[in-house]
Amino acid sequence: MMSLDKKFIGRQIRLRRMEQNISQERLSELIDISPRHMCTIENGKSFPSIETLVKIADILHLDLNEFFNLPEVKDENPLRLEVMQLVQISDEKDLQLIKEIIRAIHRNRFYK
Repeated sequence: MMSLDKKFIGRQIRLRRMEQNISQERLSELIDISPRHMCTIENGKSFPSIETLVKIADILHLDLNEFFNLPEVKDENPLRLEVMQLVQISDEKDLQLIKEIIRAIHRNRFYK
């Protein structure tokens, strides 16, 4: 079973909010929380309450089932897990850059 990660949840919310061109302040108004609290959620410093999470999902058109349906990863290396989570929330442009960086690292290793 995968545990819930505050930072991953916050990044998912931020990504979806930005994709929809909604400011953090506007989202906090719509869900009736302070902008400061919204910031702590997006920065992974606190979990949103269930009520707040449902409001966020509704406004950002998130399916909560999909939102938490993350593949279970057997690897317990925290760095690898964090990188995989970052890759999961990356857009197409960032994925292309990530792929090129990893290829360059591997090419460099093989030619040393």
